[in-house]
Amino acid sequence: MKFYNELIDRIKNGIPTKLSRWGDGEWGCMYGVTGQNRDGNTYLSELGEKLRAILNSQPQYYMGLQYGVLYNEQLRDYVFDKMFKLSNINWVFGDVLHVASEKGLLRNFTNALKDRYVVMIGAEYFKGLSTKAGRILDAMCITPENNSFNSNDSIFYCAEQYYMKDPVFLVAAAMNSNVIIDKLPDSVTAIDIGSVFDPYLGRPRASYQHKMKVKFSDLW
Repeated sequence: MKFYNELIDRIKNGIPTKLSRWGDGEWGCMYGVTGQNRDGNTYLSELGEKLRAILNSQPQYYMGLQYGVLYNEQLRDYVFDKMFKLSNINWVFGDVLHVASEKGLLRNFTNALKDRYVVMIGAEYFKGLSTKAGRILDAMCITPENNSFNSNDSIFYCAEQYYMKDPVFLVAAAMNSNVIIDKLPDSVTAIDIGSVFDPYLGRPRASYQHKMKVKFSDLW
C-alpha cells in the first residue's frame, strides 16, 4: 500500500496530483473494440482517438494500470507493446483505492479529503456522498451516468468555476475519466475513483463489491 499512503500524503499536503486509470475499457476503446462495456458505455471511435493521443503524449502524472487487463487475451499483446514503446510513463497500481476499500482502509482516503475542497465529476447519484451523516463533497459537476464524453463541454464549463479553490476533483466518468483528468489543469488534484464508492451508496457494480457488507458510516 505504499502508493496508497503516498497518494493520501499528497492530498493532505495540498500537492497537485493526477491519477487516471487504464483498464479493459480504455485499452479496448483504443484498440478498436466495438459495442459497449459492462456498464453500458459505448466504445466511441473519437474517444479511442483521444485516449491514444493522451497515451502517446506520455503524461507525467500517475497512470494507473489495472492489472486485470494483462489477463485479457485479446488486448494483452497490444497493452505490452504500448507499455514498452511508451517507457517514460509513470505507471502505478490502478486499483489502489479498490484494494483499500476491500481491506477496510478507504476511510484513510476520505479522512484526507476532510480539509480539502472536493468537487465530484460524476453521475447524480454521487450526491449521496454529501449527507447529514457525513460530508465528502463540497460541489458537483453532474455528468450523464453513461457516455459522458458527449457532454465534455458542459463538464469543463462547470469544473472551471472551482479552479481557484485549490480543489480535489473526484472523477467517475468511466472511460471518459481519462480525458477529463488529462484536460484539467496540472495545478489541481484529480483522482479517477472508478466505482469505489458505489457499494457505500447501495449500488455495488464490480463483482467483488457484491460480497462487501459496508455502509456509508464505514467511510469515517
